[in-house]
Amino acid sequence: MKYAPLLAAVALVLVANAIALVHAARNRSGPVDAEVTLTDRELSYHRDQDDSSVALRLRWVDPGGRFYAPELTPEDVASAIWLDQSKLQELGFDCSVAPSDRKASSFYSRQSARTGFAALEYDGASWQSWLEKMKPDYRGIPQSRLMVIDAGRDAAALRSRHPDRRRVLIVPAIVRISLVHAQRAAGGREARPARLTGYVQDVPSLIHVPQPFNGGIRDLRQTVRDQKSETPLYRVRLRYGSLLEPWVTGVEIMER
Repeated sequence: MKYAPLLAAVALVLVANAIALVHAARNRSGPVDAEVTLTDRELSYHRDQDDSSVALRLRWVDPGGRFYAPELTPEDVASAIWLDQSKLQELGFDCSVAPSDRKASSFYSRQSARTGFAALEYDGASWQSWLEKMKPDYRGIPQSRLMVIDAGRDAAALRSRHPDRRRVLIVPAIVRISLVHAQRAAGGREARPARLTGYVQDVPSLIHVPQPFNGGIRDLRQTVRDQKSETPLYRVRLRYGSLLEPWVTGVEIMER
């Protein structure tokens, strides 16, 4: 048949769309897991002239990862570590080799990432504690107030540990293990022993804003906040469904 390939392609698109619609319906038909309002600090928008749609990217902070906090001292980073050996084992990592063992570096570098779930807290005590440790000139830079505070393999167990559905999101996550080598003080004395920690490598971060909510964001001429202003560019209301996937329920553009 002359049009068989075209018909097959159309059928494939229709099936894919149908599956996506069923999946979205399942996510929204069950109980709401969380409902939160975030700002452009946590949901960044980079305008694409060739794309009429609007997609926001979720930004978050892992307090135990130094690459998220270049202004923190090693001591501050150590005190902020939340992903310890017991949690790493819960996530399925093999922690059988002691961190001080000569084989530890190669052993842990070979371990692949694990999938699980992460708890992200918005503008909570963890964020305030992290901010207080920053240098004054760094505090003025707009930072995401969404902070990783916990992780585990079971989403329900994680939610039971963090029941505040207005402030804490439970999301799928990819986690990696990391070996922190011993720190030496003057004279070669061991100031801090080697230890295991980890970090959240990634969480689902792309959030599409549908009509009629996307018009105000798309029309923004300024997509970078004035660093001296505490007023966000916009606020976005998100609802996370039974499958822990978000959808936008409202957008508020702030007056400048």
